Amino acid sequence: MKFLAQRGERISGPTVRPLTVDDDADLLSLIGRSPLANLFPLEHYERIGLPRPSFLTRMHSASPFVGVFEPAERGAEAGLPVLAGAFWLGANLVPIHLERQHFPRVADYVLRTRKQPASVFGPADMVMPLWERIRGSMPLPFDVRPDQPFMSLADPEAARRAAQRETARGLSPVRWAVAEDLDALLPASVSMFTEEVGYSPMERNPQGYTERVLDSARTGRSVLATDPEGNVIFKTDLGLTAGDMCQLQGVWLAPRLRGRGLSEAFLAQACELIAPRFPRISLYVNDYNGPARALYRAVGFERIGTFSTILM
Repeated sequence: MKFLAQRGERISGPTVRPLTVDDDADLLSLIGRSPLANLFPLEHYERIGLPRPSFLTRMHSASPFVGVFEPAERGAEAGLPVLAGAFWLGANLVPIHLERQHFPRVADYVLRTRKQPASVFGPADMVMPLWERIRGSMPLPFDVRPDQPFMSLADPEAARRAAQRETARGLSPVRWAVAEDLDALLPASVSMFTEEVGYSPMERNPQGYTERVLDSARTGRSVLATDPEGNVIFKTDLGLTAGDMCQLQGVWLAPRLRGRGLSEAFLAQACELIAPRFPRISLYVNDYNGPARALYRAVGFERIGTFSTILM
């Protein structure tokens, strides 16, 4: 924003460009409007930040954070542009905050970069209108999930009660995974991924997926429970974390144990384990997965929004 201001430029409508360190405060303000929904960009901002301004920043930049700028209202710095919207454009396309009038310019920017994101995801009221404008120039999607309830843990007492329910004898309580759990954790993770996405991650990038599971265990981002033989029979991952917030992903119970009421106790134990580090726990779920939605409600999650996901 300040980079354009220094050049004394004026704009008559929304313009789109990569963000720089000068836009730090304004980007964080947009993220802060819906912090739980914006956990993906917030985690990545905390990891990589924004680059310094340069001439190249006005055209192409290594920064995946991109802003939508509008003229300031009358009386505010004589019409110099202000950050009014933002999105992430990297391996994925993720809206952060976009107004209706931004979609044409954002779609044009995305198409001009010639990038083909592996997925588009985030709040449905931004993802679906944006997808409609770019879909004709993108690969045929593998799956379109327009209605995914976005939920947060609103009733910790419900989780506490569920966590105290007795599980089947011989099954361990939920605990943090460690690197030594890889051999047992990997098959469970592969099973979860295959059920969720529709293909095995070991078919496309076995080494990369194995390293991802190992890193998740090594860095305290996976929790699990085992049977007497040491097999992982429950797991979930902290897919995103920032500040006091986390987003659960990959909630899974071994198929042979389903239908016995174990999911509630295990997930509630997981929330009890995670809450001291990340008390604001969220997740999103496919609308057609009735059992999972019922499970999350029973543990104390409430719907706070709707996500959409386009998988390429």
